[in-house]
Amino acid sequence: MAKKSVLFSLSMTALIALPFASLMDFKAVDMETPFMTSSQECKECHAEIYKSWKNSMHAMSLDDPIFKSSYMQSYLNTKGDAKFNCLKCHAPMTLINNDYDLEMETTREGVTCYFCHSLKEVNLADRQAPFKFEKKGIKRASLSNVSSTAHGTEASALFKSSELCAGCHEYTNDKGTKILGTYSEWKEGPYPAEGKQCQDCHMPLVAGNVVKSKIESSGQKQINLHAISAGHSVEQLQKAVKVEIEEIVQSEDFLEVNVSVTNIGSGHKVPTGIPKRKLVLIVDVKTPNEYLSQHKEYTRMLEDEKGNKIEKECEVFMLAVKNSFDNRIGPRETRREIFPFVKPKNKKVTVSARVEYLYETTILNPVEMRVIMAEDSKIVSK
Repeated sequence: MAKKSVLFSLSMTALIALPFASLMDFKAVDMETPFMTSSQECKECHAEIYKSWKNSMHAMSLDDPIFKSSYMQSYLNTKGDAKFNCLKCHAPMTLINNDYDLEMETTREGVTCYFCHSLKEVNLADRQAPFKFEKKGIKRASLSNVSSTAHGTEASALFKSSELCAGCHEYTNDKGTKILGTYSEWKEGPYPAEGKQCQDCHMPLVAGNVVKSKIESSGQKQINLHAISAGHSVEQLQKAVKVEIEEIVQSEDFLEVNVSVTNIGSGHKVPTGIPKRKLVLIVDVKTPNEYLSQHKEYTRMLEDEKGNKIEKECEVFMLAVKNSFDNRIGPRETRREIFPFVKPKNKKVTVSARVEYLYETTILNPVEMRVIMAEDSKIVSK
């Protein structure tokens, strides 16, 4: 295993939780469904939506190398019990088929078409089983006045609401510590009152056909983008935060730089999700022969019952008992910081400010093992 630092140098930065599963005991739902469709079958009619989903973190939720590393460690630490918790969000078909050994293709597909579009309700008050499913093969979505020869259809307001996402992007552990709070961060911010949901930013409408035109004309010329851009998307990150040098105050010996950072485009705090993520505000003062730099971090820290800072992602869900520090930036919030510098001797001074997103995590890397087991050599002379 190797530690990797993921670093983007940005003028605007945001973060959505890379979904690490909630460690709570979820019960599988007793289903009487005649089939559990693979997303490969959905592709036959919904090709454009499938193509968008296939490149998403939802499709890669089980294969993501960051998740794999944390899951492996959690699995070992819990003697296998982690599978009943982690797979609830990273392979949620387990809640329907009980395939916690990941033997079925539909289970290994991650957050699948079948799982999401079979949802009837997300009840956050029911910690044991927040997801309620349709048992009759009806597929739900935000579209109304549509029909299909392949399955039943039903319009559902759930698919236009942030509650659809909350089942995996909100979690308080059994010690009462909130680990994931992306949903509540949104709910406590200004956007719910304006009617802006998670989908407005992360699943915007784009040109496309819901169904292949040669199969059936649905009359719908737009689809929700199922790539679901979030913290892994540089484009999405750059929409969220603005940094501005508001004032530079000079005296004979000092240079004071006043900088503001504003969350202009993220509906939740930045960064959100796993506490190891950070925003780093960096201010540089440069001359042709001098370089000075200062920084400030925006992050969250959790502690275990002994007061130790939790460093490993695989331990956050199980061991956290206290949120010891949180200075992240809320929706539309502005932070103003002052950075004092000793005034450079050179009069040609450039001051710059930037925000970087930093995420250090452990991943599994393939490593070649090469050992000389035996060797022989001879000198051949003419």
